[in-house]
Amino acid sequence: MGRPRSRSLAPETVKLNVAEVRESIAKAQRKQAALVVLQGSESDIGSHVLLDRPVTLGRDPRVELPLQDDGISRRHCRVRGEEDFFLIEDLNSTNGALLNGQLLMEPTKLMAGDRIYLGGCVVKFTESDAVEVGFHAQMDTLVGKDDLTGLVAKRRFDAAYVRAFDDARTTKSPLTVMFLDLDGLKQINDTHGHPVGAFTIAEVGRVIGSVIASLKNGGAACRFGGDEFAAFLPNATKKFGQAVGEEIRSAVAGHRFQKDSVTIKPTVSIGVASFPEDAGEPDVLMRKADEALYRAKKTGRDRVKT
Repeated sequence: MGRPRSRSLAPETVKLNVAEVRESIAKAQRKQAALVVLQGSESDIGSHVLLDRPVTLGRDPRVELPLQDDGISRRHCRVRGEEDFFLIEDLNSTNGALLNGQLLMEPTKLMAGDRIYLGGCVVKFTESDAVEVGFHAQMDTLVGKDDLTGLVAKRRFDAAYVRAFDDARTTKSPLTVMFLDLDGLKQINDTHGHPVGAFTIAEVGRVIGSVIASLKNGGAACRFGGDEFAAFLPNATKKFGQAVGEEIRSAVAGHRFQKDSVTIKPTVSIGVASFPEDAGEPDVLMRKADEALYRAKKTGRDRVKT
């Protein structure tokens, strides 16, 4: 092994561009506007969205800041930026919106610290430095993500699923649910140890999340518990759900699972059920998908069943 290089203690010559330094300082001090949910449903508290575009608040799962509260309209109010300030306007909501306790009657300029009251929710408008805004974003990530897989946390998945089901029932559109289970985890744990088993669960979760994220109509997936996952696909028929399930099954089978010197080749079994074909209630639809998963397991695993 060669001798380590000696490091000179003499300071290096640094050329400063004054304009670049001033711009860097300005960026660090520049205020960023955001909305943060302070009070409401457990699944919503801590939710955070930057106001770098118009943001609609409401019960519709497709808006920029969806909220789980029956007292909120599907598209309740909107916050939009002007040249150097932000306006909030009510979108003809059923119960109205309050700004600092006053009923919102017309588009109104927001000030830092203002509180927006929608049903049982309280949303704060903040203009903070990048550090504070980043803190809110980090906290939102911590409470909103499964720490093993990076998928959305189950409690947020559950709330989003209920909203999506209500939306499907209201608009008379299809909704598909999938239950997915990792095949042979016990054997992986027994053969290679629990750290490899945890790695396998994490990687399968990332594969599932990648497929769901690529879908045009969106959707969500979560780790339902242990090595079991759940997903829902809005505006998706059972046939489409089967195709997505097969894409996930194939992606897992073709993925390279390697941790240190250990290579694993896991598979997944998937059950699919759809609204309104299989069930008319959200909990029943979940149960139907779970029953389909059981059939996939019973008939040989590594397959998609309805």
